[in-house]
Amino acid sequence: MKRYLAATAGVMATACLVLTTVSAQPAAAAWRGCTALWSDGFEAPHAAASGGGDQSYTGKNSLADVSLYVKDLRADGHHVAVRLVTRRSDGSNHYWSWHHLYAGEGTDQTWNTTATDSGGIHTVWRQIGIFEGDSLLNSCVTDGESNPQW
Repeated sequence: MKRYLAATAGVMATACLVLTTVSAQPAAAAWRGCTALWSDGFEAPHAAASGGGDQSYTGKNSLADVSLYVKDLRADGHHVAVRLVTRRSDGSNHYWSWHHLYAGEGTDQTWNTTATDSGGIHTVWRQIGIFEGDSLLNSCVTDGESNPQW
């Protein structure tokens, strides 16, 4: 009986150590994406940009390993961009800076960064845009994902 209790205690101690080790890791998110459509008015809307990304949650106010991805799908004279959007704990949205890709059809780019907001990061998504100069012509947004730290 003493051997059984000692073995059980050893297994429990190991399990606690494993659980502690796993829970210390940042919570990773699944990659989410969308496709933005554009029409010049003379044809049906077509896919012009796609993009998305993922991130790791490191707390109620911070993200690590934030990836922002965009791809230009059409030779239409417009450029594409991607940005992070987060919802703060008070319900307001934080629209982060756009990251533009000017290289043309078939090109793509990924930006890797972090994000910290003292107002909290409750929900995370990305906006993919089609631009003419500084004017946003159309966009799509990825599905939002709640921060599991909340």
